[in-house]
Amino acid sequence: MPDEPRAPLSVKEVHAASALLLRERHHMGFRNFLGDLFLEPRDPFRRGARRRLKRWAGVLTSVFLLSLLVFYYSHMR
Repeated sequence: MPDEPRAPLSVKEVHAASALLLRERHHMGFRNFLGDLFLEPRDPFRRGARRRLKRWAGVLTSVFLLSLLVFYYSHMR
């Protein structure tokens, strides 16, 4: 069976197809990247389980908040 020539696609059809492909990729995206960066790895056996903050992210957040508190206190006196 020979390949039949296809009609050229319109811009709207290409955009719709690419949007559909991106919507189907739930494992990709900036939000998931940040979650994987700052949270513990996902447990594949526990769907919907909340992930805890990684230790280094918690320490860094605590130091940042403490420095903000010291900065605020020193400038408001």
